[in-house]
Amino acid sequence: MSKSKAVLIGVLFGLLISVGTRSQSTAQPETSAYFYSPPDKDKESWQRLNLSLSSTYLYIAKEALTDQDSCLLIASRYLGLSRFSILSEGFGDEKLREQSKWIDQRDPNTAILSLSKATGKRRLQTLMLLGSYYAFQPAGYSRYKDSVEYFFNKAITESKTLKEEKWGRIALCLLGKIYLQVYDNKGDSIYNQLIDQCRKAGDKETEARAIAYRGIYTAPRETTFQRKLSDLQQAADLYHSIGDIESEINILMDLGYVFMAAGQLQSAHDLFLKALSLAASIQYPYTHYITEALANITMYQGKFGEPLRYIRQAIKVAESCRDSTGWALLYGRLAFLYDTEGRKKEALGMAQKSIKRFIIDRNPAVYNILQLVINNMNEEGHAKEALDLVFNISKEVSPPVGISDMFYYHAALSTCYTTLNKLDSAEIHIKKMDSLETEAEVIRGPIRRGVVLEHYATLSFNRGQYQKAKEYLEEHFKVPSYGHRALMNDLAVYSLLIATDSVLGNKEAVISHYKEYIKLLDSNFRVTRIRQAEELQVVYETQEKETQIAALNQDAKQSKLIKNLTFSGIVAAIIIAGLLYRQTRLKQKSNKIITHKNEQLQDLVADKEWLLKEIHHRVKNNLQIIMSLLDSQSRYIDNDAALTAINDSQRRVQAISLIHQKLYQSENTSSIDMPHYIDELVSYLQDSFDTGSRTVIEQDIEPLKLDVVKAIPLGLIINEGIVNAIKYAFPGQQNGIVRISLKYSDADHLVLNISDNGIGLPPDGKLSERGSLGFSLMRGLARQLDGTFAIESNKGLHLWIRFSALNNQSYD
Repeated sequence: MSKSKAVLIGVLFGLLISVGTRSQSTAQPETSAYFYSPPDKDKESWQRLNLSLSSTYLYIAKEALTDQDSCLLIASRYLGLSRFSILSEGFGDEKLREQSKWIDQRDPNTAILSLSKATGKRRLQTLMLLGSYYAFQPAGYSRYKDSVEYFFNKAITESKTLKEEKWGRIALCLLGKIYLQVYDNKGDSIYNQLIDQCRKAGDKETEARAIAYRGIYTAPRETTFQRKLSDLQQAADLYHSIGDIESEINILMDLGYVFMAAGQLQSAHDLFLKALSLAASIQYPYTHYITEALANITMYQGKFGEPLRYIRQAIKVAESCRDSTGWALLYGRLAFLYDTEGRKKEALGMAQKSIKRFIIDRNPAVYNILQLVINNMNEEGHAKEALDLVFNISKEVSPPVGISDMFYYHAALSTCYTTLNKLDSAEIHIKKMDSLETEAEVIRGPIRRGVVLEHYATLSFNRGQYQKAKEYLEEHFKVPSYGHRALMNDLAVYSLLIATDSVLGNKEAVISHYKEYIKLLDSNFRVTRIRQAEELQVVYETQEKETQIAALNQDAKQSKLIKNLTFSGIVAAIIIAGLLYRQTRLKQKSNKIITHKNEQLQDLVADKEWLLKEIHHRVKNNLQIIMSLLDSQSRYIDNDAALTAINDSQRRVQAISLIHQKLYQSENTSSIDMPHYIDELVSYLQDSFDTGSRTVIEQDIEPLKLDVVKAIPLGLIINEGIVNAIKYAFPGQQNGIVRISLKYSDADHLVLNISDNGIGLPPDGKLSERGSLGFSLMRGLARQLDGTFAIESNKGLHLWIRFSALNNQSYD
């Protein structure tokens, strides 16, 4: 994939949450309270920034498949703002604004007729505004190139006569824009000439604008990617040096999106955060597009509370300033975040709110968020109603025209028809999705290729074409993810892969994909724990910094008072007495605040413990579902080897499930009581094989607790060892003894020994008769513990695993 495609991919994924680094704790800048006033009453620099941020947001929402000038036109209508502030930047004034209502009426003939009466600077301004109007019209190069060239060339000539060289340079900057947007090399030539002129004239303002335009409007190609980054960074620095904060904010946002394209998420995060801080410094109220970008980037950085906090902040600001441009999309983003967190009721409520707003706007982008609703309806057995909902909504919004809108429309219909088992109808819509994605990939890479493959795989599985389904699912993981593929999507694909391999009787593939599935589940659990810790740390550090600032402010006040008190003795004594009383009161107040903060922290810790228990409970329930699925699958299998593999898998899942059950039932959510755990595991295995009194299992377990990271592989090893002994050590229903020992070999190491007094290994030493897969798993799990694995056949079979005991807990 070329970097030109990657540029647009980074810009696009902000609004692509499909059904879906290093963390950094930072105190977030606060924005001042906002009281509504019409945006057209704001100063011109704010109007310009508002239009720029809004149009860029729409450009991203439309996946860069619509030109930027069309997005600016749409944004101006939503906001009720004239494009005058952007079109006349650098040469407009209030009188010109009053005479330029023709811009929003899209009636340039009025201005053209006024040219014959205009003279001097007013004529020059009108020429430049006409040229700018056509330069910012959608499809300006193909439809209005001659008009743009005519008006700007006239303006450049007259600027020289009137000695308005700066206006001439602005005209040249606007002229070059239309060439950059269509790969015309004339654009580069114009900007090279213009930048040289600006530097000679010391015109930093126009130089910054020229470099910014070149960074924004240069069409993304592999050869221009690095220059876009360089230009935008240079423009941001120039705007900073001349104190143009509004323009600096806009360029920082554009630069952040390009860094997203490059996969440099932390750099993009820092730029968005800097833009938010600058907005707060000038009390700029329309921060919702900045916080939406921060919600997006923190989500892909794997942070826990920040995406929700930022998207809620974006919605709050967008609603308070009555900017409905992105309401439907923002509500939809919040719905997807709720769904990802497992908050189904809140997700569906917010999705309904989003859909209503899409319908009010007659916006065909509704089908993306509609997918969340119809998935829930299908799960509840209302597939027919879900299909009717899709058709009903299609009558209430505009017909889908853009590639993205059409893709999600056909995806919704494919989902409904597949659930209804109308597979031929589903295939028609999947092929349409495939065609649309192929068309879009030429522009911005295979963003949704994985979605197409999932639909093909589900269709093939339902048709009984299991090998074909397997090929589609494996292809899913070959599609470039650019670091943004959702964990839940991968879990769903692995789950379907396991089912497919099971039907195909591919035991090795089932085990391999099952390992990957478990690894992802474990990753999800660990990431969630880390996220919770990070969130707690952010809250704590924010409170700590607030306390420090309050203390510093108090010290400053006291220093000033002491200095003033030196001028008078008697008065000083009275004031000091008063201050001592005041200080006592402040100390009492501070103690109350500290007590309150400590209570809040204790509540946060309690919430964290509850969340951890809830996660363990859900993981345990999910594992029980897997066991039920395996049990259901076993009823349709006649092959003894496949049935044995499924039963073994059930026991392995139970070994893990017991650990999560122990964790959510225990006050300690990070470690496992090994004697109790092993005793329950042994009881389960004896019941599973129904050995009765024929096989005695003796235990000698050190009273200790293990971290969950060590307990899971150790539990699986014990499971394999006992199962191996029960199945193979005592043929012909003979009696036997299996001994399990877990002891400290020294202060730093533990040794697990599993032995039996059975027949041992065959004389040739091969493992075929004693479960070679089980031994392979035990060796792999021992390596996971950073331990050693040894085996001996002498009057039975003896297994030893020696591993580090550091960071474990012993009983007092």
